[in-house]
Amino acid sequence: MNRRGFMKTADKRRMLIIIFMLTGMINLYARNNAPHRQNRDKPNVIVIMTDDQGNNVGFQGNPHVKTPHIDKFAGGAVRLSNFHQEPMCTASRGALMTGKPAVRTGAWRTSLGRTMMRSDNITIAEAFKANGYATGQFGKWHLGDNWPMRPQDQGFDEVVGLRCGAVGQIADYWGNDYFDDTYYHNGQPKQYKGYCTDVFFEETMRFIKENKDEPFFIYLAPNVTHLPLNVAEKYSKPHVDNGVDEKLAIFYGMIDNLDENFGRLMALLKKEGLDENTIILFTTDDGAQSAARSNSPDAWNMGMRGDKGSMEEGGHRVFSFLRWPNGNIGAGTDNDTLISVMDVYPTLLDLCGLQSPEGAELQGRSFAPYLKKPLSPEQDDRPFFFYYFNPKNLEDRSKACVMWKNWRLLGGVSLYDIEKDRMQERDIAPEHPEVVKQMTAFFEAHHAAGLEQIKEPVRFVLGDPRAAKVELTSQDVYRVEGGPQAFGQSNTRDLVQAHGPYKVTVATRGSYTITLSRYPLYTNLPFGVGGRKMEENDFAIEKVRLAIAGQTVEKAVTPKDTHASFTLDLKAGDADLDTALIGDGKDGVAYFVTVEFEG
Repeated sequence: MNRRGFMKTADKRRMLIIIFMLTGMINLYARNNAPHRQNRDKPNVIVIMTDDQGNNVGFQGNPHVKTPHIDKFAGGAVRLSNFHQEPMCTASRGALMTGKPAVRTGAWRTSLGRTMMRSDNITIAEAFKANGYATGQFGKWHLGDNWPMRPQDQGFDEVVGLRCGAVGQIADYWGNDYFDDTYYHNGQPKQYKGYCTDVFFEETMRFIKENKDEPFFIYLAPNVTHLPLNVAEKYSKPHVDNGVDEKLAIFYGMIDNLDENFGRLMALLKKEGLDENTIILFTTDDGAQSAARSNSPDAWNMGMRGDKGSMEEGGHRVFSFLRWPNGNIGAGTDNDTLISVMDVYPTLLDLCGLQSPEGAELQGRSFAPYLKKPLSPEQDDRPFFFYYFNPKNLEDRSKACVMWKNWRLLGGVSLYDIEKDRMQERDIAPEHPEVVKQMTAFFEAHHAAGLEQIKEPVRFVLGDPRAAKVELTSQDVYRVEGGPQAFGQSNTRDLVQAHGPYKVTVATRGSYTITLSRYPLYTNLPFGVGGRKMEENDFAIEKVRLAIAGQTVEKAVTPKDTHASFTLDLKAGDADLDTALIGDGKDGVAYFVTVEFEG
């Protein structure tokens, strides 16, 4: 540069080269990071679904529970006041994950081999993952504990949760009791410190902090307030002191603890600058469980009849709060649009500007268009159904609820106008035979379509290289007739005798080692150790039996044996796997079955 400050020609050339190189680098960086910037603009999504809580939230009017954090959230949310779940937890969760009625998913009951979701369903997690979202699931799943039905097989990157439907059920890690329990992190058992709800919220918050620079989709499913009832005394004692029944006091205390954790989550989102652009849907999976209510005068159900599993309004009409500050969706309003849990999937895609995945076959309806301008039930021609099939009698209609406009048809015979009669005390079917006829026609079409879907059971897959080892438990024995169920860990200790096969598909012809045991193999507990009805060695299981694909084998065992194994050559195809623990003239299904593909 000369004394007058003018740049020489060579200097200009060098400067132009430097500018050109810098411009190229900037453009390259922009191209490489364009998806990141576009993704960052997408809203995060958190779906929170508690267990058997019913409408027990302070905002809903319950005078006993203390939920200031949830109440504040609800005050700034859209309150979906006509939101309906499926009959029980598995069904609701299957409908949420697939955007379909539960009978179309494979997972439509809580036991009897009908809890597994078909793996060809394209889940909401898979939809968000395909659109660049980090996906996490924390808490309860109850849609299958084996490949390819686990949450990590169905679109979730990170999973921390319990097996089966509740703490203390047979597939849950042995000895869990809500405190310092062992849960499964991406399929591997890991012990966590603290109360179950604290753990699942803490793991959710860890996931958020680790993925805050990209959009995330989270399914947070605390196992409270499902049985068994258990919470620290500091939460239940205030309710006991106020004269509330002890069981109900624990139930209410679990909700108080839930609210504390919800407050922690909201504080984290605010601290990380994520609260304004995070969509949160907060609900529960069905009506309040009756065991906690115990006909107590302090039980509360928002002026509705029925609880978990019943076809009355209190069994399926539950709170649902939707909040998205950046979304301009009608914050702080009550919305009486008739909504099903299967509508959540298409709605969240709609709000996030995402397309439905090819092959998803969603049957729910997006309610996004109705958030700021609700659709009156009387102007809504869509019917839907609160119903599950009875395995013993597939033509049974006694547990069916058909919902259409403000009408509720129960059991095919009783009709109520829910707008005028929330307690469903006055049957007006004789006054409206044309409505009964129309709603019956709706149901018959739904029933026929569902019947075709449930005829073929969802089977466990044996011998796939991606899951060479499969662990089955008696909760998933496929049964049609009545009789005892080996559902919980106490049933195993008490040697409850249940019967039925495990429905399996042998994927690869070859050698399989099948191990039968009374307890999980990792406990090293022998056949002879019992529960409150037996003393050690007081009852001897004398032998075990296994039958599959035309082969039947038996083996004698002693009370000190922990298991018995058989190695069989199996052909590929569908089969029934029958097992038995035999002694003292009794027999019943093996509670734990481990199948390993040897090659």
